[in-house]
Amino acid sequence: MTMPVFGTQIEGRAYVRRPSAYALVQNSGGEWALVRTPRGCFLPGGGMEPHETPQQTAERESREECGFVLHSGRVIAQAIQFVYSSEESAYFEKICDFVEAELIHMVAPVEDDHESIWLDLDEALKSLSHESQRWALARAGGRV
Repeated sequence: MTMPVFGTQIEGRAYVRRPSAYALVQNSGGEWALVRTPRGCFLPGGGMEPHETPQQTAERESREECGFVLHSGRVIAQAIQFVYSSEESAYFEKICDFVEAELIHMVAPVEDDHESIWLDLDEALKSLSHESQRWALARAGGRV
């Protein structure tokens, strides 16, 4: 199966391949969880540690970024996203798994510059910074 590819791969640049996982979390009001950072809005999640499953990554990253304690389910979408990180001065080929998840309860987040926000599907789709995340959320929300 071929994964959809988002972003532009710039010729002549070295890309670091980074497996990543993101949580698709919807509250009882039908709103979706996003994380607002100084660099944009994203789904809760991030880079996988060695030997982590996509579910473990989504749970760990969501707890660190938002204080979410999640029960994660199945991977519902996969995509590749090419990005440049000014923070790390590096180009990344993110191999993204998108995981269904349910919010169980909240704890204090670890990352001070991350703010969790809840938006309806249309606002969430407009707000997300990465095209792959917009595509995955549209799928989760029944738009694709």
